Order: sequence, then structure tokens, then C-alpha cells
Amino acid sequence: MKLDERKKKILSSVVEDYIESAEPVGSKTLVEKYKLNYSSATIRNEMKVLEEEGFLEQPHVSAGRIPSTKGYRYYVDNLMKERKLSMVDIDYINNTINGFGDTDAIFEQVADVVSKVLSTPTVITRNNTDTIENIKVVKISEKLLLIVLMSKNGTVKDCIAKLTDTVEDSVIDQMTSILNQNLTGTPLGELHYALNKVIRRDLEAFSTVMGDIVNSIKYEMSKDLKKLNSGVEKILDNPEFTDIERVKNFINMISTKEIIDSALQKTEENKLSIVIGSENKEVLLNDYTVISLDIEKDNKYLGKLSVIGPKRMDYAKTISTLKYIKDKFNTALTSNKKEEAKGDNSE
Repeated sequence: MKLDERKKKILSSVVEDYIESAEPVGSKTLVEKYKLNYSSATIRNEMKVLEEEGFLEQPHVSAGRIPSTKGYRYYVDNLMKERKLSMVDIDYINNTINGFGDTDAIFEQVADVVSKVLSTPTVITRNNTDTIENIKVVKISEKLLLIVLMSKNGTVKDCIAKLTDTVEDSVIDQMTSILNQNLTGTPLGELHYALNKVIRRDLEAFSTVMGDIVNSIKYEMSKDLKKLNSGVEKILDNPEFTDIERVKNFINMISTKEIIDSALQKTEENKLSIVIGSENKEVLLNDYTVISLDIEKDNKYLGKLSVIGPKRMDYAKTISTLKYIKDKFNTALTSNKKEEAKGDNSE
């Protein structure tokens, strides 16, 4: 259905008022608060038509209306105005995302900032096609090794291997050389397969030591590439979560890998994706919205930043925040790379 200007104004006002108040919206509110130049009777009639067409819902017979999934979708696609971030939020973002650390550290900074600015859970999805650039094995003590894995996109992963026997420095150097010769360029997601192949072919003589090293690397790489960040506590202050059972269900839901995978699947090929309510393939997410933004550097996909919250979400602020933070993320990565290059040149 194509909406005329009057219906558009009424729908936009209902959505924005409900986002702010969490209360069903009546015609009297629209006349008094939004100064719409229509009578209460006209607005009631138009709201009834919008309800019949699926844009609005009436939770109770005597209550006002609230937006449906279809209403939110129409608002986001056609009526929502761009929102500028407040100077408070901009200053906080600029001061917190400082560019120090590797790519993982900056991702952590970004996710923490999003959670705090939007008071909503944040999910980081890292690209598992990032490849190994260098492996270092450092002897800490007679039976303790530090393994450092560095990726092409700037991710640094480290783990400790506890050895059952002592090992000579020359053996460590030889193993390190073989590992780099064979594993440089290997996608992080395929590292454990490549390790097994290299051990069978070139490192069988060091099988005792390599077993300890491989187990440590596999454990580090097995950590899920999707991380749920902070923000759960704040979102529970929303009126949607006054029911304790709903609180428990929400926390269980967003902590379940399969549900998060399902929620983010639809956003795979989009730069910015907004999946509202029943548009989600996962039934448990039908009361929630997932907004995701791809993070790229030099035209390479690094991962995805997503927020999950009730359908009654401040869409304009959320989208503006994600876009601003994406630009800040790219600036932080560029700054970090320059510092690394400067450090390499000074050596």
C-alpha cells in the first residue's frame, strides 16, 4: 500500500512517540504533542486504516496503537530522518577508540563503545579468512613456551605451551622456521588442519614438543569468532523487560551461538542491514531488531558489528552511531598501522 502524506505523518509520529515513551499512542497525543493539523476524529480514522493495512497494532481494545514490524520497516525505509550524534557521544567515542593495540584490541574498544552509547548488547563477528603472517615461538623457561600468531590484518593471538620435556633453543628456532615456511598465508579458520599436515610431513621428529604447542594453538584458535560484548545489563532497564521470565529468555537467547548465527546470516551480503521482528529467521528473535554494519579496511572485509535490542529501538541514533564508529574504527586502524611502520623504520 502506498501511503499518502497524512498517513505518513501519523505513522512517523506514532513510531517516534512509541520509541520514546514505550506507551501505546492515541490520537489525542498526536494532536497535542506533534501539532498535526488534523482533528482527533480524522487521526483516529487514519490510524484504524493503518492498523487494517498492518502498519499499526492495538495491544488492547481501549489502548492506543503501537507500530508493527511492517510499520517499523516502512518508517526506517521511507520516513526516518538522519540523526546527528550529540557532542557528548562524539567526545566519548573519540576519546575511547584510541587506536592502540592490534585489530582485535580495537574491535574490543569499538564494541564496548557501542554498548555504552546505545545501551544495547553488541556482537562482534570477525572475518575468519584473515591469514597467518608470522609465527614466533619464545622460550620463557625450561618447560614453558610463548607462541605468538600474527595475522595479515593485524590480529595478534598468543598462547602458552607447557612442555612435558625440556627443549634446546636450536630446536625451537628450527621448529619456528618450519612453521613459518609452511603456514604463512594460511587462513586462521584453517590453521588447525594445516598444522596437522605440517607435523606429519616436516615436524614428526619434534612430535613430543609439537604436540604441546599444537594443543595450545588449537585451543586459542577454537575460541569463537563471535563475541557478545557488554550492554546486557543496561538494556534490561527497558520496559520490555519488566517480566523476569522474559529477561531470562532474552539472556539465554543472545548467549546461544546458533541463534546469533541465525540472526546474522541474513546480513552477510549487506553493508548496513536492519532485520526487524518477524523478518528474522529465528522465531525467538521475532520481538527484536538486529542492526549490523560491515567493517572494512582497504576494501577488505574484516568483520561485522551488530546490535540486538527490542523492536522499539531508536533506529536513527543506532544507525548514526554505527556509521560514525565505523569511520572512527578505520581511522584508528590507519593510525595504528602508521605507528607500527614508524617503529619498524626506527629499528
